[in-house]
Amino acid sequence: MINYRYRFKFEKGPERIFEIQLDEENLSIQNTIPAPLPEWARLNVSKCENCPLIQESVPFCPTAASLVGITHSFSEVMSIELAEVIVESPARNYYKKVPAQQGLFSLLGIYMATSGCPVTQKLRPMVRHHLPFSSSQETIYRVLTMYLAAQYYRMKKGLTPDWELHDLIRFYEDIQKVNVGFSQRLRQAVKQESLTNAVVMLDTLASLFHHFSKKSVDSLENLFKPYLK
Repeated sequence: MINYRYRFKFEKGPERIFEIQLDEENLSIQNTIPAPLPEWARLNVSKCENCPLIQESVPFCPTAASLVGITHSFSEVMSIELAEVIVESPARNYYKKVPAQQGLFSLLGIYMATSGCPVTQKLRPMVRHHLPFSSSQETIYRVLTMYLAAQYYRMKKGLTPDWELHDLIRFYEDIQKVNVGFSQRLRQAVKQESLTNAVVMLDTLASLFHHFSKKSVDSLENLFKPYLK
């Protein structure tokens, strides 16, 4: 089992702690889902336009179901409220004093990739080496290296690799659709905007790849000069 712990310490109010347990093999989240689930978590409530799941087979949105505890804890927390956020991971711990939305942005990234959403599950390799509070430049680098590693493994399996990154752009277009749908869903679950703004931050990163270009890739070329001799 792979364990992550997020701790939010506010100047006022109780400390909020979230334990995340992931299967070591497939990186699926193993946390217990509370019951009964709220109506806003039903699959057909603000269902993402590109969601392939069917209500009859999957009555609740997997991501929404896994986030019920977090929505309850942060329902009345304002996005700009400062928090000391400590992230404990298998390799090391991280600390940063940030607005609540920024800490939630990192936390939501784990849940959205590991909860069972068929669209976002391709992000799971990044969760294995989770980097809290990552900048846009760090995210671009990590996504590119993840995606190109995936193409190498596709090639080894006899599948067609996408070295030109065409499918990466389409994948992030799908991610943006999920972010839009999930933001609409969360507005029915919380009173304040800390969680919905965290999704907006995720969507801002996704938009970097929606408008991805050869120039964006070439901007990293200087990092690899030792390989280009």
